[in-house]
Amino acid sequence: MGQKLISDPVPVEKVFPGKVWAKTVAQLPDLQGVGAPRAENCGKCHEEIYKEWKSSTHSEALSDLQFQAELSKTSSPKWICLNCHIPIQNQRENIVVSLNHGDYFQPIEIPNPGFDPIMQKEAITCATCHVRTDGKGASYVIGANGKTNPPHPVKIDAEALRNRCYDCHNETYELNESLVCSFQTGGELKEASKHFSEKTCVNCHLPSVQRSFVIPALKRPKRNSHKHAFIGGGVPKRFELYKDQIPGGYKPGIALVGWEKKDSDIVVKIQNGNAGHYLPSADPERHLKLELVWLDKDRKEIAKDKIRYGQDWEWSPKARKVADNRLKPKEIRDWKTKIFSQEAVSVVLRVYHVRLTDTTSDYVEKYTVGAPKEYEDKIKELKKHYPHSSLVLESEYNWKTKKVSNTALPDLFKLNESRRGE
Repeated sequence: MGQKLISDPVPVEKVFPGKVWAKTVAQLPDLQGVGAPRAENCGKCHEEIYKEWKSSTHSEALSDLQFQAELSKTSSPKWICLNCHIPIQNQRENIVVSLNHGDYFQPIEIPNPGFDPIMQKEAITCATCHVRTDGKGASYVIGANGKTNPPHPVKIDAEALRNRCYDCHNETYELNESLVCSFQTGGELKEASKHFSEKTCVNCHLPSVQRSFVIPALKRPKRNSHKHAFIGGGVPKRFELYKDQIPGGYKPGIALVGWEKKDSDIVVKIQNGNAGHYLPSADPERHLKLELVWLDKDRKEIAKDKIRYGQDWEWSPKARKVADNRLKPKEIRDWKTKIFSQEAVSVVLRVYHVRLTDTTSDYVEKYTVGAPKEYEDKIKELKKHYPHSSLVLESEYNWKTKKVSNTALPDLFKLNESRRGE
């Protein structure tokens, strides 16, 4: 028999100094007046907020089919990825506190006696941002408003809640030459501060609403609250969630400034009019696909043109960004193109927010194996179950009549429910 390898444990914080995502939020004991710090328990009083969260990308962070496909790859450092997708120790069956020889592919795991499988399925749950432990080991809720009398301990710290977004959404780290996480939304927001008097993630992604925080039976007054659907690019994780996007606060970051005919050219002006960060932001594979579709007098499509706004990366042999033509906040771009032919009488602009291309999707379906059974069959038919993109803007311009017709956002999202693929 060969000699048994001697473990050389190196603490995680020594391998990744100062990185919040390197460790989970410490184990959270039951919360006084609430019980286990699960979203389902929070929802017994905060019913409306709980329903919004249930429709959010955050609640789908573990069941996300693309994520599960990536997680199943042998090249995936699973425990690190899970630190953002199930970030609380209660959600982990095993705890990683050290790495053998400091190698993140050799995590040393110990069983977690406080593992909560129900809380695990909640993914980025209420407690991810709102619950911590005091110096005596008791759990408390972090709030933003105060002047209430909740059944649980509460500490008001709005800044801590706002800054929590950056722990996952403002991190770029190179694990090795081909494994790079690149989420720079917080830095983009700071760069754009000259355009906004006060812009935070909360302003757009958790819009303000006047309401009672809790169920009517508790008879609490209406106050300034925030929607908790955490609306982003308008591409939900399941087709069933399209109906919740607009009620949750979605509006496109991209805006149509206007159309113009110059001699034999058509100019369409677009702007990153609403986003406080680059458009699109976050995952490097996200991009905007813009199409111009030329129609004849019978509204028959006779030609199509397209452009792309996003990042371009090479992933092998070394991951690196090779190009980036995203729109900065408030930036206006002109798309100038020749009128296709004398037969064309109008042109339609369509803007798609693309999360996953058909090419990547086909690769995932064909080569990814090893995902849990509850996800594996759906991954094999990814286009059927997983929204790849959303049509977020549509406008038609007839240069003969100067008429502009814009499709209403609810109509676009009704259409998105039936679209499949990019």
